[in-house]
Amino acid sequence: MPLRKLYHAGQERDPYGAPKFRRDGSPAFGIRGHDVEEFVGVVRRYGADAANVRALVDAANRPPEISRASVGHVCGTCQLRVA
Repeated sequence: MPLRKLYHAGQERDPYGAPKFRRDGSPAFGIRGHDVEEFVGVVRRYGADAANVRALVDAANRPPEISRASVGHVCGTCQLRVA
């Protein structure tokens, strides 16, 4: 398996998003979809324009649209941390 495919290896998830296990209790591993780590590697090798991920790079370089305090006030658990 090419090394870049290891970006996609990980523990499988059940329909509720929890980690899946085999009957013997061992983790069930599988291949995941593309994620941020792969895009970092692609941009590092080929550049943002060549990798066609310029929009991702531009979004990462802009300040967040929602501030940390705003997110904290939406979530009851997070609000405890903001206070």
